[in-house]
Amino acid sequence: MILIIMSLRIKWIIAAVVIVVAVIVSLFASRLIMGGPIMNHTTKLPPTLVPHSIIYGSVACNDSYNVLVPGNTTVVLVYHVHGNFTINDVSLVIDFPLSIINETLSVAFKLPNPENAMWLGIYVNGKLTAFDNQSDPIIALINAIDQPYPYVYYNTTTKTYESAPGKLTTFWQFVKAENIPAIYTDFNVEFSAIHVKSGDTIVIVLYSAVPYALPVCGITSEAEEVQSMVRNNLIGFSPPSPNAVPTVQQLVGAGQYITEVPTIYLMSKPPVARNPETIGISGIKPYMNNTAPIYIMAYSGFGG
Repeated sequence: MILIIMSLRIKWIIAAVVIVVAVIVSLFASRLIMGGPIMNHTTKLPPTLVPHSIIYGSVACNDSYNVLVPGNTTVVLVYHVHGNFTINDVSLVIDFPLSIINETLSVAFKLPNPENAMWLGIYVNGKLTAFDNQSDPIIALINAIDQPYPYVYYNTTTKTYESAPGKLTTFWQFVKAENIPAIYTDFNVEFSAIHVKSGDTIVIVLYSAVPYALPVCGITSEAEEVQSMVRNNLIGFSPPSPNAVPTVQQLVGAGQYITEVPTIYLMSKPPVARNPETIGISGIKPYMNNTAPIYIMAYSGFGG
């Protein structure tokens, strides 16, 4: 059974650049940013090389909630293509609420290889287009648990959180002190660019041997989703820069975007990992309607 939990959570930061789910704990604390914990590390690119994306489909909201997914479950998500364009990047946000972390790790460490505990396949019109079984969200969770954290305490005089220089603490002590409800990651799959066109159907098949949570937004229709993309500036050129195109208005005006069917489907028998078989929509069953998991589909690259 899939459970829904409503809990206090850090609000989603909605921006034209990219939707990043972050836990900001203090000037001294670590960050968890879509894909794993980052501790005092900065990656610098050559000054003439600027990473950018054109986001064609995205769901995000400030009132998201978690749908808990038990282990050994295959979730299927369906997307509709509007217009003609190219994509090579898909991200699906994955959460690990503190209440399930021990169970998740217990199941993962009993597997022959925890790194194969979760896999994601992307299908276009029923044919496997991209596949990833590196279990990045689970590896990010394991790394987050295993590393030390700054010792943070609340200064009653200044009424601020501060760190004690040179003093470290454990993950559980850290999240308790900072009131962090979950580890936020994503399952990001990059692949060779593919051209999609109006009428194409993209399907994400996500299998996990361990429990996790899908952050979702309450959306009743794909038309409502388009309104949300425009209202919150969720698609278009990213990061925003003066005169950067296409804008969200241009994409929607030209009919070039992706919408997610606001339904979580389940598949009783998932495709065999690494087997490029075709799947049919008829092989899945709707489980939860008016529910859209948070995601991004984009064309990503570098430009000067």
